[in-house]
Amino acid sequence: MKILYLCPDFGIPVQGEKGASVHVRELIAAFGRLGHSVVLAAPKLNKSPWEQPETLSSPLLHIPLNPENDAVVIRLKNFLEQTLGTPTSLPGELRRILYNLEAEEKLSRQFSETPPDFIYERAALYSTLGLSLSKKFNVPVVVELNSPLALEQSTYRGNGFGPLAGQIEETMLSQVDAVLTVSESLREHVMAAGIVPEKIKVFPNGVNPLVFHPGESDSKIRARLDVGKGPVLGFVGGLRPWHGVETFPLLLEQLVPRYPDLRLVIVGDGPLRATLDRELEQRSLTRHVVFPGWVGHEDVSDFIRLFDIGLAPYVPLNHTFYFSPLKLFECMACGVPMVVPRLGQIEEVVRHGETGLLYSAGDLDGLVTACDQLLQDVPLRRRMGQAAAKHIHDQHTWDHNATRVAELARSLLAGRRHAQES
Repeated sequence: MKILYLCPDFGIPVQGEKGASVHVRELIAAFGRLGHSVVLAAPKLNKSPWEQPETLSSPLLHIPLNPENDAVVIRLKNFLEQTLGTPTSLPGELRRILYNLEAEEKLSRQFSETPPDFIYERAALYSTLGLSLSKKFNVPVVVELNSPLALEQSTYRGNGFGPLAGQIEETMLSQVDAVLTVSESLREHVMAAGIVPEKIKVFPNGVNPLVFHPGESDSKIRARLDVGKGPVLGFVGGLRPWHGVETFPLLLEQLVPRYPDLRLVIVGDGPLRATLDRELEQRSLTRHVVFPGWVGHEDVSDFIRLFDIGLAPYVPLNHTFYFSPLKLFECMACGVPMVVPRLGQIEEVVRHGETGLLYSAGDLDGLVTACDQLLQDVPLRRRMGQAAAKHIHDQHTWDHNATRVAELARSLLAGRRHAQES
């Protein structure tokens, strides 16, 4: 099949290092491995001009906002900041709305003679692009929803156009052929908006098993990071409040006296790095933590294979935990048992006592106890790691997801043909 993959989100650099960027590239590559032809259309390629762009396995149509409209957005941004003294969300929202109109016109011309068989869109705030093109080409559109976009916008960033984002999101979801949510919690959110349950499918994140698989740790990386021969706790991701990384100094403070050779390897960076450095130094724990920083996605698995135990200490939030954490799947796929909180999809993927250990979110004592149990029992954590890898490789790969999407698309195409013949 010919697939037009739309990623109209200005916050997702499709050749960058964000988890969302990885998701886009990996699913496209999986479609390719199944023999489908994919074209990716997106406005954002890289977060920074200094970034080395990641390779794409499909043709890329870079469709930025045209200079005239971009100039309008910039003038509005400058005016509001000068007038109000603080940034507002309105210019960014206007950029997304204008992009709908521009991208629809350009892609309509681009595919007028050879339209795709179906459209796959990663949902973006204010985007109706996939729905508009599906009507023009008379082909099905499948929308992948990774979070309650309008709710997030109004809660965390403000909403310059008031309830418009929510209205557009509900209209779009109600009219597309299928909605793919990354978690059951997000599926429930979509149903609460009045979308018929039959239209909504749950597609958790996945891994490329050729990259993320069990194996011996790289002795060169181990030596470079100077982690020694002691046990290694590991974390992959951004150092941000909702990831619960502030618990690391408290966790180590209790574990290090029992395991003096213990190391924590933190693969990633973010706004809490300075706070962590300060807290670790105050507790004389600096030598027990290694910060490799951001690592290219193709190299992340080499660092994960250093881990004896994986951590993802998410904290309780003031809303439903609707995420599908990529780090969870990648660590487990490499044979690393996880110690994680009982939250949302995490509790569905990690089977307590079999592929990892669960504790109550926010319970430091529970986190310490679970880590202590695995640090004491090497055979147990090896058994859990093996079971974790098998579970992920059997059920949560990008190829598995791409196969399900293709089957869904074929059924939607068959339904359209039947309707036209009736």
